[in-house]
Amino acid sequence: MNKYITNIYGHSLQSTAMHGQHAITNLAQEIGYKEINIAAYRVSDDSEEEKEKRIEGMLASVEYGGLVIAQMPTWNGIAFDKVLLKKLRERAKKLVVFVHDFVPLMFIGNAYLADAYLETYNQADLVVLPSSKMEVSLRAKGLTPPVLYQEVWDHVTTMNFPETPRFEPVLKFAGNMERFPFVKNWKSETRLEVFSRGQFEPKGNVIIRGWKHDDELLRSLRQGGYGLVWSEDIETQHEREYSEMNASYKFSTYLAAGIPLIVNKGMAKQDFVEKYNLGFVCENMDEVLELLKDTTEETYREKQKASQDIGELIKEGFFAKKLLIEIQNALYL
Repeated sequence: MNKYITNIYGHSLQSTAMHGQHAITNLAQEIGYKEINIAAYRVSDDSEEEKEKRIEGMLASVEYGGLVIAQMPTWNGIAFDKVLLKKLRERAKKLVVFVHDFVPLMFIGNAYLADAYLETYNQADLVVLPSSKMEVSLRAKGLTPPVLYQEVWDHVTTMNFPETPRFEPVLKFAGNMERFPFVKNWKSETRLEVFSRGQFEPKGNVIIRGWKHDDELLRSLRQGGYGLVWSEDIETQHEREYSEMNASYKFSTYLAAGIPLIVNKGMAKQDFVEKYNLGFVCENMDEVLELLKDTTEETYREKQKASQDIGELIKEGFFAKKLLIEIQNALYL
């Protein structure tokens, strides 16, 4: 049986969404999947007929009767994704929708689109979601196919780190400061290093490291301290609530760098952190700051070693390969 997987192109080099899809596709290709290239473009410029023709062109190499994994969303909008999945359903013997993000839950302004997304995704034989909490939410809204869970993202790299991370009370945060306003409101003397574009006048001990390419980012993270996975609600997004459902890419980036984590209590992968002793779970930022004062080097080294061990699996693509095998087993392929 031919196996295919969709993959988006044409987004910013800083696009986590594109990097995530490329990472899954690269690992899928190692076990025989063929790539379906989905280009970013201004869909509103197309008539319905033009859009269908464009999508038919993207799917020209897809033979009938195979397995197709559609990585969703394409970020071309639900009008595009609806037609894309309809055309894939016509070709595929087995269709899998791999949900990286569920847009109506992610953005308040898109909540009204939930029915349209679910109607589209319900064409699948199997849906991959990042957490059981997202499944509960989507089932309540009308999701019907069987579900598998994505455990964590991989962050594939051949980099090795001979140096040991320093034990120091420093928080490392890789994330857009506009989406995570605690960065601009930081007043503590505890150092917060932010890997993001943009500048502002900090109130506390904040160092803006800027956006970095992957190797440089991993080297910077590896120097020491803790990887912070932290969300709070903003006007347009329920970031904190959504973090309890999604799989964070920065979560795996910190582990690939081999540093321990500090995460929001309630986040989707809290159980993973606790199961493998990868760091600390905190209720609020005051608790985080107290933790940094009280943690001993012995405790830090214990959690850093555990993070590095899991990080080695993440660097090899272990979790994505495991998921791809689980998908085929679930579909009796």
